[in-house]
Amino acid sequence: MSELVDNQRNSQGEWHPAEAIVPAPINAWPPRPIQTFKWLFGWPGFIWPENIFWVGVSVFTWAFLTPELATMKTFELWWVAVLFVRNFVFITLLFGGMHYFLYMRKSQGDRLRFTTKPFPTNSGRFKFRDQVRDNMFHTLVYAVPVVTTYEAITYWLFANNYIGFIDFADPVAFWAWFVFLLVLGPMVHSVHFYGGHRLLHTKFLYKNFHSLHHNNVQVGPWSGLSMHPVEHIIYFSTVVVQWLVALHPVNALYQIHLAAFQPAPGHCGFEKMNVCPGVDFAAGSHFHYQHHKYFECNYGGSLIPLDIWFGTFHDGTEAATAGMREQLRARRHSNALAP
Repeated sequence: MSELVDNQRNSQGEWHPAEAIVPAPINAWPPRPIQTFKWLFGWPGFIWPENIFWVGVSVFTWAFLTPELATMKTFELWWVAVLFVRNFVFITLLFGGMHYFLYMRKSQGDRLRFTTKPFPTNSGRFKFRDQVRDNMFHTLVYAVPVVTTYEAITYWLFANNYIGFIDFADPVAFWAWFVFLLVLGPMVHSVHFYGGHRLLHTKFLYKNFHSLHHNNVQVGPWSGLSMHPVEHIIYFSTVVVQWLVALHPVNALYQIHLAAFQPAPGHCGFEKMNVCPGVDFAAGSHFHYQHHKYFECNYGGSLIPLDIWFGTFHDGTEAATAGMREQLRARRHSNALAP
């Protein structure tokens, strides 16, 4: 993706990639096998490094940082506390680390940053009148307990054989299903996120719950999980899909980790993040940034083109912005004429 240099920012300090947003190549019709292969197996691509990294984190967490499944047949404070502390530390290191390197240390300056507007520090919209502190509060005080609760229930269900009960006698079939569910995980997350997000934009839920997340117009890593607890309950319920189909707790843990960790890079406010000299990895999503900027578009992600199918897609261009504003004007006019 080509870049615009800083002097090509607009007068409000906003920058955007030169190309329009397009869905992942797996959605192309007619099929584009070469582009799809490169997207799947290239570097960076769908598998390497991001998703394989989160799979590795999930396997490591299950093997070394999670109590034995047999000990979780009954709810006990000690093992739930272990999960809570581990999740608290992981999220603090990831979200706080990204905020430190991008916004405090300014390791890549404003290069590939969507807007140079600062985070509000004297605004009545936020607790403590400070966006970052408000976001940290909602993430650590609300998100961590909710995601820990989902994880604890998941292990309790597995330990008591309430889930994971499909019997694949053939180990090859078992591990094939296991790998298939890992590949499916990001797609499950994408579809669930779109459905839950559209639900949260209904009038009652938006006004009472989701509007808290949309206080973040200038997004940063801590914005990702800054939500009302009711929204956390809806958002993290993506793991329920794995309750129905998973054979191994790692599949469910991976689904939880996608929901818990991806919001940090997804909201970091930069199109790409420089990880070492000359190497940039995809970071903030210009797709989702458009949603925080305009509210009425891009409810899902570019992996599964649900926004295109349901007419809520914004490709990041000025033409799309003009078209969306025209639709909103027409809707307001229609509502004003309604009896």
